[in-house]
Formats: sequence, C-alpha cells, structure tokens
Amino acid sequence: MPLKIDFHVHTCYSGDCSTSLRDVISYSKKKGLDGVVITDHNTVEGALKLQKKSDNEIIIIPGIEVSTNAGHILGINVTTPIPRGLTIKETVEKIHEAGGIAVAAHPSAIYKSGVRLNKKIISQGIDAIEVINSSVFPFFLINSRSRKFACRAKMPQTGGSDSHIPETIGLAYTMISGVDVNSEIEEIICAVKRGWSIPRGRPVPWKIRLRQIFRK
Repeated sequence: MPLKIDFHVHTCYSGDCSTSLRDVISYSKKKGLDGVVITDHNTVEGALKLQKKSDNEIIIIPGIEVSTNAGHILGINVTTPIPRGLTIKETVEKIHEAGGIAVAAHPSAIYKSGVRLNKKIISQGIDAIEVINSSVFPFFLINSRSRKFACRAKMPQTGGSDSHIPETIGLAYTMISGVDVNSEIEEIICAVKRGWSIPRGRPVPWKIRLRQIFRK
C-alpha cells in the first residue's frame, strides 16, 4: 500500500499557527495519514521536537518552509535551519547540503509568497513542485496551473494541506509508492525524487476559512 503523507504542515513553532505538537499526531491519525512533513516557517525546532514526541505513532519527516528573496521553498528532510532571504539557488543548495530536497511551495498562489513558475527555477535545482495546496484560493485554478507546469517540465509533484490549524491537517496529501511504513525517511525522499508520488486533496471548507479569518 502506498504511504499517505501530508507534505506541508505547520505547528505552533510557526508564528502564524495554533497547532500543538500533540494536535499534529492526533489529527493525523484521525485523518488516516501515515505521516506528515513538518514545514514551519524558517525553523526546524517544532519538527525535531515532534520526532522525539511521536514515539513512532506516525512518520514524522522534518522540514522547513524557507522565505527566500523570491518566494517560499520547502526543505524536506532537513534538520538544520536554512537562512531566510537568500536567492532560490542559494536556498536550494543549502537544502541539498543538509540532505534534503527542495520543493516549490504554492508556486501559483495569489495571496501567498510562492516562487514564480518558469524554466529558471528548474535550472536552480528545485526537486519537485507542490501542485496541490489546500489553502490556496481559488483552489482549482491555482493548483491546476501548478500541475500543468510540473507536467510540462516533467517534475515530481507533491501535495500538502499547508495546515495552520488542526482541522485542516490531511486535506491534501501525497501518495507515495515503492515504500511502506517501515521505510527510512531517505527512501521516502528518494521515491519522491523518482516521481513515485501522486498528490491528492481538496480545498479548505468555507466554514473553516471564515473561522481562520475571524481568529486573525
């Protein structure tokens, strides 16, 4: 059976998120996920603490969402901080040096800081494109643009909820074949690089969107 992993989850270690580490585990299990990638903004602290806390209940892949000077990049399987404000190329190089892969986060989003989709970002070493992100609006239009670009460029694709509250964890995820729950994280990452990943998901429901707006 392919692994079902949400590749873009934030915790309270991101300044704009209310999700506790305990929430991540409980809601991930509730949503039937095999694992999550923790991608807090410009920090790996929450990811490292959750790895210790999870006790193998689900797969916890450490990561980070890095603010480059041209948009956000996800560093997957990264356990060391990546400086913000660098160029895309510099950021990707540091992610690779840290043993991770670099994923363009919500690249077509209107209200989020995504890198622009063009041939240049591929030449700068991006490993995959996030083509389903539950939080973007309008959901189908934005994600369709990202998917079409990834298909034309023959790039691996990922999906993630970009969850900032517990209820949205698992709304989008990535199905990864060729691995199982006993696989090492490095094997999962290699499977993504080989294109053995299928992104799936749906948008954040309006009721939850409105609740998030009022909370802010």
